[in-house]
Amino acid sequence: MLTALHIEEHRTGLLRLLRRNRIRVEHSYCDSVQLKCVTYEHYRGRIGWTAIDRFVKAQRNRVLCSPELELPPDSGYKRFVSHELDRRMCENAALYLLRESDCRSRKVVLIDSCGDSVGVTDHLTEYCDPLYVVTEASDIYAAQSDYLLNEKGAALRVCRAKDCLRDADLIIAPERLTEVLPCSREAVILTGEKPAVQQPCAAIYDYEFELPSKYRELCPDFLDEMYFASALYASSQARELGGEVFTRCGDGVTLHTRQSLLNAFNTNP
Repeated sequence: MLTALHIEEHRTGLLRLLRRNRIRVEHSYCDSVQLKCVTYEHYRGRIGWTAIDRFVKAQRNRVLCSPELELPPDSGYKRFVSHELDRRMCENAALYLLRESDCRSRKVVLIDSCGDSVGVTDHLTEYCDPLYVVTEASDIYAAQSDYLLNEKGAALRVCRAKDCLRDADLIIAPERLTEVLPCSREAVILTGEKPAVQQPCAAIYDYEFELPSKYRELCPDFLDEMYFASALYASSQARELGGEVFTRCGDGVTLHTRQSLLNAFNTNP
């Protein structure tokens, strides 16, 4: 079950002095998804977290809520955050660009330190040959390289150093980038999280898609739809969302549609 928490604060009006704080609890269901929405209405300036505890219970360390909600420190309350779906969207965006691009000679580099994205190489090698991988999981990728060569005739080149990024056209980095990459200004970076440091070129990390109507109707008004989708996916209650492809994406400055990102990619031969 997913638990969402919303605080409604009433600071104006004389009637608020006559009203007591109260809690509303609503349960919603869709296929295998179970959502409990806890709304705390308070009128007198203080939130009764002890009262809220009765309804949130064991979900307090992964509660769905607005990023603006200030959770009390040392209370066990933590806002649910997962980038698992964002990382999948990063991979899907890369496959979309390569599949739709009018050029098949692009140099593509996957950055995957721990080997978590090894599965996507099966699909990436359909559109680029060779595929370069920067990783520390040499054993995992050595086995994958043998498999791709023997079963598909596809080449996968494993690199430990990042020198291969210097002339890359497309860089796929599902995990968060914590250092500046040695790449050209014309490259395109697709990543699953906002980079910790500014990169030399555009780094796309913010993905949006049209949430299926059954989940959109389930999403509380106070939650962002993509945030809600990330919870559905990470909790394994809607894994089919991993097959979605972005309708809009951005780097914090420029917002792209599928077509505009593809056009930008195609203008860098």
